[in-house]
Amino acid sequence: MEITCGDLSSAKYDKQKVSINGWCRYVRIHKDKAFIDLADRYGITQLVFESNLLDQARQLGREFVIRVEGTVRKRGKKDINPDMPTGKFEILAESLKIINKSKIPPFEIIEEKGAFLPEEELRFKYRYLDLRRREALNKIEFRDKIIKSIRKFFWDNNFLELETPLLIKDTYDASGSRTFIVPSRIHKGEFYGLPQSPQVYKQLSMISGLDKYFQIARVFRDEDPREDRQPEFTQLDLETSFKDEHYVQDLIEKMIKRIFTEVLHKNIKTPFKHLDYKEAIKLYGNDKPDLRFDNEIIDLTAEMSKTDYNVIKNVIKNGGKAIAINFEAKFGTKESKIDKEFMSEMVEKAKMFGLGGLTWMFVKDKKLRSEPEKIAEAMSGQNSEIIKKLNSKEGDIIIICTDISESLLLSAVSKLRRIIGIKIGKFREEYSFLWVDKFPVFEKDEVTGKLVPMHNPFVMPTEDTIKHIDSKPEEMLGKRYDLVLNGIEVGGGSMRIHDPELQRKILKIMGLNEKEIEESLSFLIEALSYGAPIHGGIALGLDRFVATLAKEDDIREFILFPKNRKFESFIDGSPTPVSEKRLKEDYDLKIDRV
Repeated sequence: MEITCGDLSSAKYDKQKVSINGWCRYVRIHKDKAFIDLADRYGITQLVFESNLLDQARQLGREFVIRVEGTVRKRGKKDINPDMPTGKFEILAESLKIINKSKIPPFEIIEEKGAFLPEEELRFKYRYLDLRRREALNKIEFRDKIIKSIRKFFWDNNFLELETPLLIKDTYDASGSRTFIVPSRIHKGEFYGLPQSPQVYKQLSMISGLDKYFQIARVFRDEDPREDRQPEFTQLDLETSFKDEHYVQDLIEKMIKRIFTEVLHKNIKTPFKHLDYKEAIKLYGNDKPDLRFDNEIIDLTAEMSKTDYNVIKNVIKNGGKAIAINFEAKFGTKESKIDKEFMSEMVEKAKMFGLGGLTWMFVKDKKLRSEPEKIAEAMSGQNSEIIKKLNSKEGDIIIICTDISESLLLSAVSKLRRIIGIKIGKFREEYSFLWVDKFPVFEKDEVTGKLVPMHNPFVMPTEDTIKHIDSKPEEMLGKRYDLVLNGIEVGGGSMRIHDPELQRKILKIMGLNEKEIEESLSFLIEALSYGAPIHGGIALGLDRFVATLAKEDDIREFILFPKNRKFESFIDGSPTPVSEKRLKEDYDLKIDRV
């Protein structure tokens, strides 16, 4: 009977003849016995080698691949390992075959959770060894369970799992990233693009009458390296016909509820909370607020303008604003997680986020206090007014920031809010989901001043704001919705434009002329002219979604073979040069190197 290294957690194999394969994780050779902890994806089993196989066992080293046949037996009471699921049993080896030897690994493969690990660059370079660790493997298996749950959900809801092409036309993209280009050998001088999203093709699927589509899609973005980004990633992509945004959101909530039940074995409250984009910016400073804690932004411009604190007062005189957030911190007590050193770090963080700094105070004996005390003294006339407006209590921390640029101010304060809120850790719930709705269709490019889509050019404007399309297109709101989890955007979608002339007009507002429209998206506009249904959908970034559910910051831990922060492959060193001879002969291309 063939078993895995995790099977001996069950007593049914006791005294059975078995065969087992795996890697030698730990090797312990004694005078008259040898003990091997054999590992595979399913667990660890102890093998015992006695006199007849002892010489063979002495040849074994760490990570050798072996096959053993033997008899399962119970361990003695004093030899039971309670920390190992298979710790009550062992296999007395009767034959041993060395399938493959192993060099000494560049780092020790340790099974214990939280054990010391080498630098990530070394781990990811030898990712095939790193994944032999139970902790690393658990993350890949966790991802697999979530994807299986997603697939079952959509199959059960009569969705078609379709595959859109990877070699496509390079079309306009408003995301700020570029398309990876693939040269054609057959059509020399011509190129394919790799999809940044299946967007256009899922719309074509709806026009085809395939009214319920989903895909676990691979997508690619050639953008500047950023923290926790990968040039290739996976998303759940879906689209539906003859439905509205409420249907799509309800569908996703049901899917997530199933994931929590089946994979996390937790309950999650539905429906999720909703905030309009403008409301989210006003209350929290960004469009993906972390609502595990309260701490709304309060405008203190009027109050601070009456103080003697010139650092802020002068900015207000020049047209700036002052905003504040109150945190229940129990400052000055043993229970507090906030101290002066941490708040000094926040002052530096504020500078990193583009502000001149921040002012922080605390409440003691029903009065504002500060270090140095002269800051609070300069606000003494408005002491009770500020405390009342912020609803501050004993031990609360208050941060106040000011700047001429309202967008910069809100962005910086929202980041500080999340850092301080997480540090305090007073969460209302473990997982906080939020829908942010009604984003502007357009925003102004800070460099050129031109209108560009806030997300993509396919978002349907709302019925009550489409009237501004000719006079004030920047005032149009879209049927766009983002899904936020614990302050992280994990998905986004919209209802799509299904009218060909409206789609053409949106592209022209962006500044595309007829020739550019023809070259880029004429095939979509033509398809829309053949009776396109109302349609809309959403995409969830699975790498980030899975990592956030697992309460991990680094998405790369959940990717089989990730790239580094420069988007280089740890494993094979790509990207690498291609010979000029090959470029010329296969693609008729030439690269001029400086």
